[in-house]
Amino acid sequence: MFIQKIILNNFRIFRGKHEFDFSNKKVIVIEGPNGHGKSTIFDAINWVISGKISRYVGSSEHLQFNFIINNDALNKGMDEASVEIHFNSREEVCIKRSIKNTGSQKLVVNGRRIGIREGQKEIVRLLVNENITNDVNLLESIDLISFIESTLILSQENLEEFVRGNKPTERYSRLEQILGLTRYGQDFKEYLQDLKKEYVTEYDTADLEQNKLKHERELLNAEYQPKLIQNERIGSKTKKSILNELNTFQGDLKNYSLKSLTTDQNFKELTKDEYEIVKRYIYLIEEELKQLEYFEFEIEKKEIYVDELEINENIIEYKTDIENLKRKILNRKKGLDRADSRIENLNMVSRTNKYLETKKIEKESIITNIKSITENLKNITKKLEIKYPNLTFEEISIFENEFNANNDRLNKLLKKKRVLELEGLLNEKKIEAGDLEKGFEIEDKLVNDLKIRIQEINELISGLNIKKDSSLLLQINSVIHEVQSYLLDSNEQKCLVCGTDYKSDEKLKSAIRIELENSSKFMNEVEISINEHKVKRNKIASELDFAEQKLIDFKRKRETLEKVIFNLQSEIASMRLSDSIDQEDIKKIHIEIEVVQKYIQSNENKYKGYIEIKKGITLINDLNQKIYDIAEEEKAATEKHNLYKEFIGDQRNLQLKNNAINSYIDNAKIKVQEYNKKIGKLEQYIQNSERKLQLLIRIKSKLEKMMDCELRLNSSHILKFVKENIDLIKNEEYKARNILMQIEKYLGDIELREIETKIKNCDKEISTYQKQLDQYLIMDEQLNNLITYHTEVQSSLINQYLGGLSFTINNYFRQISPHSYFNYINLMTKKNELFVLMNDKELEFEVLDENINESINASLTLSAAQSTILAMSIFLALNKSQNWSKLNVIGIDDPFQNLDDINAYSFIDVIANLILIENRQVIISTHDSDFAKLSVRKMNLKPEDYAYIKIQSYTREAIEIESEQYRLLGD
Repeated sequence: MFIQKIILNNFRIFRGKHEFDFSNKKVIVIEGPNGHGKSTIFDAINWVISGKISRYVGSSEHLQFNFIINNDALNKGMDEASVEIHFNSREEVCIKRSIKNTGSQKLVVNGRRIGIREGQKEIVRLLVNENITNDVNLLESIDLISFIESTLILSQENLEEFVRGNKPTERYSRLEQILGLTRYGQDFKEYLQDLKKEYVTEYDTADLEQNKLKHERELLNAEYQPKLIQNERIGSKTKKSILNELNTFQGDLKNYSLKSLTTDQNFKELTKDEYEIVKRYIYLIEEELKQLEYFEFEIEKKEIYVDELEINENIIEYKTDIENLKRKILNRKKGLDRADSRIENLNMVSRTNKYLETKKIEKESIITNIKSITENLKNITKKLEIKYPNLTFEEISIFENEFNANNDRLNKLLKKKRVLELEGLLNEKKIEAGDLEKGFEIEDKLVNDLKIRIQEINELISGLNIKKDSSLLLQINSVIHEVQSYLLDSNEQKCLVCGTDYKSDEKLKSAIRIELENSSKFMNEVEISINEHKVKRNKIASELDFAEQKLIDFKRKRETLEKVIFNLQSEIASMRLSDSIDQEDIKKIHIEIEVVQKYIQSNENKYKGYIEIKKGITLINDLNQKIYDIAEEEKAATEKHNLYKEFIGDQRNLQLKNNAINSYIDNAKIKVQEYNKKIGKLEQYIQNSERKLQLLIRIKSKLEKMMDCELRLNSSHILKFVKENIDLIKNEEYKARNILMQIEKYLGDIELREIETKIKNCDKEISTYQKQLDQYLIMDEQLNNLITYHTEVQSSLINQYLGGLSFTINNYFRQISPHSYFNYINLMTKKNELFVLMNDKELEFEVLDENINESINASLTLSAAQSTILAMSIFLALNKSQNWSKLNVIGIDDPFQNLDDINAYSFIDVIANLILIENRQVIISTHDSDFAKLSVRKMNLKPEDYAYIKIQSYTREAIEIESEQYRLLGD
């Protein structure tokens, strides 16, 4: 993205509205004395993008309206200043920033007004690449001011200050801003320091609160102990004795059915929670008792009086009877299956009889078709006078192959004929191309000769112009003489000078001759000679235009002819690949084509007849095969029924056999129904017995799970066990109610309980604060480790980045102004400091790190000029390596104040490289007019790629600027 246009309206030194058009310009040189507004143009770029002027950052004055607006405009009561910049991208981007006398700013981006904060985000979005805009954290870390002043607009002050003026820590901080690492560098460090201060404050607060709680705990204990002694004297059970009874009761429960309701831990407190637990125990005991009483009811009410051994013997006997009945059913079903199979076989015989009848009809139809086809073949052979019965397939195939071979030969001959015709046409086009090339060379030589003649005339005119008198009258007469000289050699009938019309060109020329005699009095020989040369040059120019147009026509015809030749060559090459005819004589090809065509015409009807005969014979053979196949199918269908062959074709006997088998099937089904009824009765008895047994098993399983015991599957034994446990659980219920009453009495002493609660809460808070204090100590250690690790990682990442830049930095520095013996520059960070080191040989990073104190510090070694050059090399390398910005612009504000001619000369080479290879737009300001001229010659740019702006003078009334790219739009 380049800067296309800058419009300044009452901005700082520029009063009124000024437009600078940099469209398609790769280099813009701004020349002018110091204090004439060169830097203001860079300030405008800076201000419109960031809303600040970086070289004045440090005070708030540069943000004031009276600092931004032109002083003379301010005195005249104007209330607004603005800067508008157009950037050329895939779509034109326009940013306009203005400020009112109230101090309020306004942003207009691509014609849409946006708030300042949102506008800055939109500017960043337009100027940065998509891989940055997709990363929210990286996008927020971009510092436009740092980027502009360090890689976009380089000033003399910033360049020298970076190497010589800044401390290593300040230099490191500035590099963080340039690389967009501030949020991960200084901002993160400040965040960690603030975090540390915050938790140290919290630690002190927690420690103070814990000490207050310890003191309160001592006071509560002094009040609690006397009350406890008093309760023991009046006979109330102590907390300890109640807890012992409660824990003993819980241990007793483990020996009975309620052990699943208890836990392994002992009770240590007597609170409302323990009271509720004992109530819960009583509830669960009652529920357990209800369950046992329900089991007792189940056995007695439902009369589940069974014994596992006895009932299993009965079930085995009945199951044996069921198996015998099932075997009888199975035998009957096998008989039914055999009967069904016979029925199916007889049905298949019936279907075969119907199938044979169908095939008989089909054979008769085929025989009729064969007779019809045979009659048709006789008619065809009669027309061709061929004896059909004597014609064989072999004879037909021989003739068919011979006819097809001639037809194929004809196609190949016609293709070969086409190839030879195309080759003849190609030769004609090549001859035409040769003639056209000769004409082109003649016209090209004529164009070059005419250009040389025009150049020679221009050189003569330039030489004569030096001698030409510059008086206004002679210049006017010179123009008149030039026009009139031209008219003498033309057929015009109207004077271009005085506008007089003449009826004939002779009268016009006569009048012109009179005027020529008058003008010759005011012109010397040089003027006349110049005019004659100009007339001659105009004639040659006309000839040149005509010749160039003719040359263009030649080129167009040549391109068209080349395409025709290429297409012919491609078509010929493609056809030659499949060419199988050796004959290259087109006349012989024509003769052979006629012979083959005559053969095909003579035998075409015979060929068609043979084809029809061949199809008929093939069809008859196919039909005879079908008759044979049908006979084989009939034979196969009959053979499938060897066991029932007596029924083939005899449907009456077949029906009688079917009736007998169906009668057997009906009787067998009745017997199967009788057996199934007997099985149902036996299975019902087994089901009832098993149901009672399962009820008893379920009761036994639940009891075993509740009591953790093993019981015999006998109803009498289980009922006795249930009744015994009902008595035991009732006793435990009594104990639980007694303990509950004691706990209730203990909890009724509210005053004592309140003191105990306060002591407990106090101990809990003391423990909580202690955990916080321990956590703060751990956090402090972790945070210190994090700060150390962050510093190391940050420096390592920046060193890797700078290592990649070192080659470019050294190349620029040595190219512009190499040091006498320190040939290698290294930028290295360590502990939040950035060092600019110099060495006489190239060193690895590890070696530099170990010997950093022994390296030469560039800020203490280089001169002011060398410091400027080194800083410029660093920032140019940063600009070249940056890939987040779409803005490929470098602005350098008067960098040559400390540089000699050799440095400046080398610097131009670096700039040329950035323009041609790195595709950068470079804007340079200078107070030295020699540098401007030198840059034009040395960069060897086309006129359309170069812009030159010269600020000639600056006064209170106006600023005078000379440039084709500048125009004053008004106040």
